[in-house]
Amino acid sequence: IPGIGGVEWKLSNGARVIIKPTDFKADEVVLSAYSPGGTSLAEDKDYMSAALASQVVGLGGIGSFSFIDLNKKLSGKAVRVSPSITETTERLSGSGSPKDLETMFQLIYLNFTAPRLDTEAFAAFKAQVGPFLANRGADPNSVFADSLTAIMSQHSFRSRPMTPAVFTEIDPAKSVSFFRNRFADASDFTFVFVGNVDTTAMKPFVGRYLASLPTLTRKDTPVDRGGAPPRGVVQTTVRKGTEPKANSVIYFTGQCVSTPQSRVVLRALTTLVQTKLNETLREKLGGTYSPAVGGACSREPRQEYAVQIGFGSSPENVEPLFKATFNLLESLRSAPVSQADVDKVKEEILRSHEVDVKTNTYWASNIAARDQAGEDPAGLGSVYDDMVKALTPAALQQAAKMYFNPANYARFLLLPETPSAVK
Repeated sequence: IPGIGGVEWKLSNGARVIIKPTDFKADEVVLSAYSPGGTSLAEDKDYMSAALASQVVGLGGIGSFSFIDLNKKLSGKAVRVSPSITETTERLSGSGSPKDLETMFQLIYLNFTAPRLDTEAFAAFKAQVGPFLANRGADPNSVFADSLTAIMSQHSFRSRPMTPAVFTEIDPAKSVSFFRNRFADASDFTFVFVGNVDTTAMKPFVGRYLASLPTLTRKDTPVDRGGAPPRGVVQTTVRKGTEPKANSVIYFTGQCVSTPQSRVVLRALTTLVQTKLNETLREKLGGTYSPAVGGACSREPRQEYAVQIGFGSSPENVEPLFKATFNLLESLRSAPVSQADVDKVKEEILRSHEVDVKTNTYWASNIAARDQAGEDPAGLGSVYDDMVKALTPAALQQAAKMYFNPANYARFLLLPETPSAVK
């Protein structure tokens, strides 16, 4: 793969390996592996067991090693491998020293072939989280987050808040069974290794531990189980707690097409809004110390974007800050920003990217993401910089019109309970 200075190997069992040698850190190799599927392939009745499958397996250890024994065995070694199952993928992430590379491959192999159920460890975990779950409903931030999640998913079954009753749906045996199922087929896995790697030295490990992984040659595709955000204007106020403070969150959502170019423009837009909100809400109005802006365009299970704006304030400042935020967004929609503002955004993104491209974690995660999307990983280097440099005021205005639709947003507000409601 000349565009990134890497190589790709196709293994006899169908799995793929992408390797990018770097000299950023002499003592680091980073792993990022993925396969399509995830919890979306579990039925609703088994969803909670599937959603916590990697945690249940993590409690149990692997192979003949309990969790405690495994940690003892790895004492003195600089290596870790962690499995996870998201809504649309099953994944492995990890890192290690080149001298412990074979141990990393052994851990990968055992995660696939020998996940372990430890009922005593799960019972201890259940007893530990029980009091936390029982008291969770008394925490204003938890109640607020649960309300936001429920409404933004239109009360999807899979977005229910974690309560003691919901936790009882977890069957640890089903969790391990689901984990085994998702890692039973290596043929659609891609393993990305980035760091101080010698491909000649690595090849025997790849042949022994990865090419020998079991396969079923499945063609898995994530399933859309619902949970799309609501349309139109949604406004929700949650009253919880007694402290005289407020929390505001605004969500803009809608359809999008995820491409390298669209992601660059969206990042530039959220960077610009973050800067402008800092200037307006924090420095001019002095109403909040913590405006935060973020946004992403997802490909799976649906192509949709979500841009979130959040800030804390006193209850009496909520409405002035909300109006100031919407006035700012309207100004971005109605007219191009100055070239000076665009240049500042470009400089900030390029400076951040200059740091990112000198880290192994950046390359490992982004090569995997580009590969999963069917995009050329060569676009992660200078091509990315060129797209940033080509940004224009008109492009940001067009993006603001698309992503900040005043007819389609959700506003959430956390306020203290009214005096009459306080017990």
